[in-house]
Amino acid sequence: MEPSQPSQSLSEQFPNHWQASTADSNLTLHGFRRFKTSHLLNLRYLEAEVAEIDHLIYQLGLSLNVDPSSTDRLGLKHCKRDEILPSTDQAVSKELIQRLRQSLKEYEWTRHLVHDKTPYNVLSISF
Repeated sequence: MEPSQPSQSLSEQFPNHWQASTADSNLTLHGFRRFKTSHLLNLRYLEAEVAEIDHLIYQLGLSLNVDPSSTDRLGLKHCKRDEILPSTDQAVSKELIQRLRQSLKEYEWTRHLVHDKTPYNVLSISF
């Protein structure tokens, strides 16, 4: 799947998500027929949402100009920095953290639902 740009609208992301969700390799889920494409599509939107938050967090971290650790396992020395960035005070908020946590919970739940071929009746679980 080609990553969606953080600034893309949901409708602009749809073609990439649709292609990834309907690719032949994704249609081999056994025992999960009725809504598999919808769940895969939902998974792609969740991935894009988490990637957008992740990008913001990385950019805010890079803007702190803290030297990377000596091992630099994340490759921070080579990360490209965005030219325009909100201030850390504006961007890092309880709402952002709650959105990140909720998105990750939904992502993990949906990923397990799709990849573990869990019966559909578990969808009654609310977040």
